[in-house]
Amino acid sequence: MIIAIDASRYGHSQATGTERYSFEIINRVYALAKAEGHEVRMYVKEYLPNFPEEVQYPIRLKFLWTLCGLSLKMLLNKPDVLFVPAHVLPLIRAKKNVVMIHDIAFARYPKIYTWWQRKYLNWSTKYAVKHADRILVPSQFTSDDLKAAFHCPCEKIEVIRHGVNEFPTYTPADKTDCFKKFELHPSDKYMFFVGRIEQKKNVARIIKAFSSMANKGWKLVLGGKPGYGYEKIRELAKKSDASDRIVFTGYISEIEKTILLKNASMFLFPSIYEGFGMPVLEAFRAHVPVIASGIPALYEIGGTACYFVDPLSEEDITMAIFELIRDPLMRKRMVEFGNKQLGKFSWDKSAEKTWAALQH
Repeated sequence: MIIAIDASRYGHSQATGTERYSFEIINRVYALAKAEGHEVRMYVKEYLPNFPEEVQYPIRLKFLWTLCGLSLKMLLNKPDVLFVPAHVLPLIRAKKNVVMIHDIAFARYPKIYTWWQRKYLNWSTKYAVKHADRILVPSQFTSDDLKAAFHCPCEKIEVIRHGVNEFPTYTPADKTDCFKKFELHPSDKYMFFVGRIEQKKNVARIIKAFSSMANKGWKLVLGGKPGYGYEKIRELAKKSDASDRIVFTGYISEIEKTILLKNASMFLFPSIYEGFGMPVLEAFRAHVPVIASGIPALYEIGGTACYFVDPLSEEDITMAIFELIRDPLMRKRMVEFGNKQLGKFSWDKSAEKTWAALQH
């Protein structure tokens, strides 16, 4: 069997959730396919050091990489199956096509996307629903959402949960450098958020909830690069009475994220919308209690291990923070439940199910 993989999202220098998924799943699916003697073709933007050059087919286009570049490759040398780890199928397809749709936030919260992004994502999702032979989704919530918004046939969809990444190792010197970079002291007590600094992630309400705390002995560390509404969020933080205790890190490396997460007292993730919620699993792995929004995807991921809040209620978020600060036994129980919840998620299991879908 000839298997084509869209590896355009693989190995980004500033990887977010979709890129991390592509990295983890492509590595494993490639190994599984080669172990069974199949031919694998990796369609890439530039050569990747992780794979032999002879299996890589560069498409060096800055624009319309999928719709033009990948379509042409499918036309000239049609594979048996094409795997697309992120949303968009080419116009000219393989004999069979499998695509992962991570979420449809653009349909539920259109205002946080540009006009062009909305149009493109809406079209590409409709196109995938019509033409894909199999649509993978990371949660039952995304499956239900896709059926409701795009009338996707049930028989096309398969729920395959993402895994959780292993943390990179770091030295005491790495920790010292990280804390120094972000003006933190080893004795600082802080709560941590990681993700895009944007409206969808509810960062403004995190700042308001933190600013309303009477306890001034804490810091708030916001890790991630700017997203939609970033300027307003920064302005809100500047005007806050707690502005000197709010840290914006910008994009952080995997080592920096690991250090900041493992040394945090709690992790805040009251996002307004998620298709999965990988940072919650990372917090479980770091043994950090999690405050998360009570939305379907995070209930599904977090189980009984999170303190769930109404993401639209600043007061609810504030109360959750207060409860975790004053109750160390609750924090300990949440960490124990988080460790148990982790057993349900594995990149190896995810890859095996994805490989089975490709073979099917």
